[in-house]
Amino acid sequence: MAEPTPPLGTETGEEGWRELVESVYGPLTEFYEGLDARLREVPEDVPPVGWAPHIGAVRALRDGRVAGDWDVLARFLVAPGTLEGAEAPRLVHLDEGDDAQIVRDAVRELTEADGRALLIAPTPEKAAELLRGVEGDPDVFSLLIETRPETAEARSVRTQALPPVEEPPAEQEQLRDPGSNGTVEFKPLTGALPEPEAAVTRAEPLPSLPSVEPVEPEEGPSAPETRVRSAALRPVGEAWRLSWQTEARLLQRGLMSLEQWPRDAAELQSVRAENLRRAEQLEAEKAGLADAIEEARAAAAGAQEAAADADAEAERLSGVQEEAEAELEGPRAEAERLQRAADEAGAEAAAQTRTADAAYARCVQIDERAKTAQSELQGARQAEASLTDELARAREALPGAAEEAHRLTAADADAAAEGHAAYYRLVSAESALSALRRKMTLGQRLHVASPPSELRGLREEAKARTREADEAATRAREAKEAAEHAERVRRGLASFVSEGGARLKAAQEAQERLGTELTWLAAEREKVGAEHQEQARQASEAVERATEAGLRARAAHQVAQAIEERATAARTSREAALAAAAQARSDAEAAAARAAETGAELARRTEEAAAEIAELEAELETVAAAEGRSRENVLEICGADPADDPEAVPAHQRRAMARIEELTGYLEGGRAAGSEVLLRTADLVVGTPAGAGLTVRDEEFDALIVADAGTVTDGEFLIGAVRARRWILVGTAGTRPPGYREYEGSPSGRLELSPFERASTAAPGLVD
Repeated sequence: MAEPTPPLGTETGEEGWRELVESVYGPLTEFYEGLDARLREVPEDVPPVGWAPHIGAVRALRDGRVAGDWDVLARFLVAPGTLEGAEAPRLVHLDEGDDAQIVRDAVRELTEADGRALLIAPTPEKAAELLRGVEGDPDVFSLLIETRPETAEARSVRTQALPPVEEPPAEQEQLRDPGSNGTVEFKPLTGALPEPEAAVTRAEPLPSLPSVEPVEPEEGPSAPETRVRSAALRPVGEAWRLSWQTEARLLQRGLMSLEQWPRDAAELQSVRAENLRRAEQLEAEKAGLADAIEEARAAAAGAQEAAADADAEAERLSGVQEEAEAELEGPRAEAERLQRAADEAGAEAAAQTRTADAAYARCVQIDERAKTAQSELQGARQAEASLTDELARAREALPGAAEEAHRLTAADADAAAEGHAAYYRLVSAESALSALRRKMTLGQRLHVASPPSELRGLREEAKARTREADEAATRAREAKEAAEHAERVRRGLASFVSEGGARLKAAQEAQERLGTELTWLAAEREKVGAEHQEQARQASEAVERATEAGLRARAAHQVAQAIEERATAARTSREAALAAAAQARSDAEAAAARAAETGAELARRTEEAAAEIAELEAELETVAAAEGRSRENVLEICGADPADDPEAVPAHQRRAMARIEELTGYLEGGRAAGSEVLLRTADLVVGTPAGAGLTVRDEEFDALIVADAGTVTDGEFLIGAVRARRWILVGTAGTRPPGYREYEGSPSGRLELSPFERASTAAPGLVD
């Protein structure tokens, strides 16, 4: 056991301070090493962090390897009463435990002075709570140290630590493939991203651990060093997102500048080709206009010659037309006379034909009426013969039918009487049976006592009477139906006998009337047939006369028409010759005007072509200047002329696209950034002492801020203190470090009382 620490406030030289520090913290180092060795006795795939960070921090203090003033730090730990002035650590005493505002003010003061701070808290929950107070500041780049697992109880270091946290490895899919033009093509992620290593920062929260049944400790809680197995840095706050967005925008702007040069170069080449094509097109247009002028002049001369020829032809055709018109007068008059005679003969033939058709129609009508009358006469004769036979049979059958109807009527009356008698006998039997049942006792009705002896006979009699009544009713119904049928037969025969004489007389009278009508129709048919034959002969002669007259008129018309066609052809040809002459003169005038207009157009297009060529040259100069500026931008961004080094632009684009994708992954939470980059950039790093020992390692900070400093031991304080140049401790009076079961028997009481509590007691002047 080392010698007790000298009284607080003892003055001594530098060598004395080193001896004092060695005497106090040498035993503490050995104690930590013993705890760590016992913890490592049980081999594990992922062992807990243990006390290696504490051992390293205490050794750094003993060896003088601290970022700040070693003398001030050593005196603060072993003799705080000797400190005074601005170089001493700052102690902030809280009455109500509101340390968030103190932390915010300290962080703001450091960031305004371009400083970096390490904030440690005794628990992950406290660290996250303090970080929430500054994460909304866009000027503070904050990192949260996340430890895993955050809450778990472990066995004593003398027995066995928690089993390692096992997570299945996840294969990382390639986020991008090179495109066909050497650029980068993005494709969506389809698998899980790989888990980061212990010192890698993630853009999303660490995954939760599987639930573990807590183990009852042997005595008191176990130290966090036996539970924590890994730590990771996670950027928190708006500052990171704004920074990544700004960098991504700058890279995108640079990519747009790089993409502009190929477009400008292509535009320059296109403009040059277009200028050459347009110049050739303008020359072709001028040559075409010159050819059009020559063609118009030649067309005007040809049109003048055609007009003269057409006038001469029109004069000749005028004489031919007059000669044909004089010759046409005689044949036209004869054709008109013959046509009138043919029309009169045709009208007469049509009248004769209509008269003959009317006579023929009368003959057809008489023949049809004769056929109808003959058919009616035959029907009357057949009706007379049929009625004569049927009437004789009906008269013979009528007496027998009357006698049968009378007999069946009597049988019907007898059957009805028998049915009534059977019904009354049935009613009498059922009444007797009902009267006997009413006299039966309740036991007899329930078939408990024997029924009366006469009950069975009455039941059988009732059944017999029922059968008799049913049979009598059936016989009565059949007798009634037979009587009704016989009566209907008798009535039908009597009616036919009474009406048959009148029908027979009517058939005989119809035969007489139809015979007379047939005789008259035969005489009338003979007379009308003779008239039709005479009229048909006259109509045939009239048609022949009309046909001959029509042929003569048609021949005369053909002669006149031939002469008229010659006159019409001469007139048409003359009119066509006159129109051709007028058209030729018009074409000549139009060709002359077209030649003049084309000449003016040629002069105008020559001037316009010169102006257009000048504009194209100016546009070419503008495009060339733009291409030169784009080339200078590419040279500035890539450091090479794209015309000399074609791969300079694609290579820079690939690098920029990869960085943009990386930044996008940070912003969307799908990618992790390296802790070294984040630590170099961060203004504030927040976490527990164990997490800080795993992640910050060789980093140095302008200030260390300790929250709940009353619960932080010397070893935990030194993990951050040896890496900082200033120290700010914020705590509440009367608080003590937790009494972990592993710290039993610790040397010099350095694990039962915090540096904050010792300094507050020994040097009240250091407390704000």
